[in-house]
Amino acid sequence: MMNHRHIRIHGDNIVECERSLLLLSKAIGSIPKLMTDSPAWMPMFMLGTIQVDLLSGHGRWGVDLAGVLSEHGGILRESADSYFTEIIDGKETILFALEYCSALPAGNNAWQRNGRALSSALAGIPYLYLAEIGGVELDKNRRVKAPRFPNPVVPFSFLMMNNRWGSCCLPIFTAHPSITEGLYNRYSDVFGFEDCLQMISAIVKGQDCSQRVESLTLKALKMVELLTSNRSHVDSLKGNKWESFLKSSNSVKWLQKYSTNLIWKKKTSSKVVVTSSFKRLFDYILSLSCITIGAREVPICIIPQDKQAALLSFMKKLYPKDKIDFGKSRPLAIVWITGFKPRGDDSRPDRGLVPLARMILGNDAFILAVVSGPAKPSTWETFKEDPEKLSVDNGLWQSLFNLCDYVLIDSKTSKETFFYQTKSQLQANDTSVTFNYVMPTVSFSEHDIDTCIHLLFSRKERLDVFECLCNPPGGDWSGISYFVNDQIECRWTSLPRVSQVGGKRPDHIVQIRKANRDIFLSIESKLYGRDLKGNIGVSLKTYIDDLFRNLPTACRAEGERWHLFDQNTLRIRPYSIISVGAFKYKGHEEMTERMKNGKLDMVMAFEFGQPTILHVLQKAKDKAVEELLEQVQLDLQWLKIQIH
Repeated sequence: MMNHRHIRIHGDNIVECERSLLLLSKAIGSIPKLMTDSPAWMPMFMLGTIQVDLLSGHGRWGVDLAGVLSEHGGILRESADSYFTEIIDGKETILFALEYCSALPAGNNAWQRNGRALSSALAGIPYLYLAEIGGVELDKNRRVKAPRFPNPVVPFSFLMMNNRWGSCCLPIFTAHPSITEGLYNRYSDVFGFEDCLQMISAIVKGQDCSQRVESLTLKALKMVELLTSNRSHVDSLKGNKWESFLKSSNSVKWLQKYSTNLIWKKKTSSKVVVTSSFKRLFDYILSLSCITIGAREVPICIIPQDKQAALLSFMKKLYPKDKIDFGKSRPLAIVWITGFKPRGDDSRPDRGLVPLARMILGNDAFILAVVSGPAKPSTWETFKEDPEKLSVDNGLWQSLFNLCDYVLIDSKTSKETFFYQTKSQLQANDTSVTFNYVMPTVSFSEHDIDTCIHLLFSRKERLDVFECLCNPPGGDWSGISYFVNDQIECRWTSLPRVSQVGGKRPDHIVQIRKANRDIFLSIESKLYGRDLKGNIGVSLKTYIDDLFRNLPTACRAEGERWHLFDQNTLRIRPYSIISVGAFKYKGHEEMTERMKNGKLDMVMAFEFGQPTILHVLQKAKDKAVEELLEQVQLDLQWLKIQIH
């Protein structure tokens, strides 16, 4: 490996930046060491002779990575959780992308990230999607209901993307903390974490990755087959049909020949009010016995080619003002897009549906998106004036206009229906994605507050300090940990944003272990103090108290893997909670005001600079916290602490 290399990790937030750093650390076998001249808002580490900068928050560092990918064939302005880049001779080259999913990958959440996968793969960026399998759904009393799994067609779409476009686009499965022993044994052969590390190592070292790609592809294909064999009724392809489908030269022709037993059936949501014309269209298409894309209940269907003429005639009569027409040189696939929540807000998962269809079908079919959801009336006004204007900053409309061939709008909130023919063109990029290196300049945001808090309290186990939760903007809400001691960790997963008793989930939770008690810092972080809500301190404490009344979902001993928590009780040591508001420093008076309005026990205000000054104001002086901060200051040269 070359000396003095300079890698940057552009991440959605500090958690995903550091998670990616630790993967790289394991992949190349080097422990990260924080550089002494590292600024508070951009941590810089050394991994042997490699400098790695962590840049949290996409679009804040003089680089628009989503735009860069779009310019290189990526089509969609979708950003992965983290991108690894390398700086050489004033240029920055994207090496690969990492995506994480700790949420239950079921329902429409399963395809939420397909747009990111498609965009990265088309741009020629290796895309590694780390998905946890075996997570359990909890009822309102936080009792385990059942494990949840993705529809098998979703991970299969990644493999089709691999074959179709020659890009590296791979799902990598790991065990969810709450996985049962039986499920772990069932899926153990398809877990690919070690392959992932070897893949990352090979990419960073510029070595051939083909063996790792082959291994991960085989594991993902086996996962797809396992997912289908576990389903109680026949609603998807089975067994070796998936492999046959993967090797097919034309997706639609293969489906027409080998999946005729899978007639498409999809229920419409009773929560969404639709028009009478949409109901007629939907019922008519159900009557055509449509072909699936490999799974029956996914809202994507293929019209049998011998019935396309009848469908076109029906639609022209149903929508006489819209001049509907579609090409006849290829079969027609329809993607059913609700797209909007009942109040008109975008439904984020739906932006992944058309990418899912395109990843499976490629250019073997024309794609028509039928949008029926209740968007705000202003959306349709913009559509009427300039349809493509909607896609400038909206991921849902980008996916429709850039990946479909046709779009039909039939919504209860629109006075008119619309039919629109797009100008989509898909072509994979086969050159490296390189752009000019820009010296980082940052306009401070909440990301930087969260980064500072994370650096303060993470990796401080030798001081009996444990980071239980770090949840910055766009972060992972998958769990909160409680450290029974430095050997055993318990974890609550599938957490609500607001507890049933009115508690507000903190942005950070820090556990400080003392001889006979624990101290928990329950922290709400904002950029400005004025953004803290009144009485927030009470809600921050209530959330933790309520959490501890419930049993955790999973636990693990140091060096061992997670397993379901199977005890009837968990002994929580005596504890106290210090509610904390964290924000950018403006002055002592504001700190006092925010503490009073928020009913907070402590305020932490950051004055960014070299060094960064942490201003601390406490309602009741707690020597334990002051002593801890004094010890932490010795470790972090970028930090000075001022107690008010």
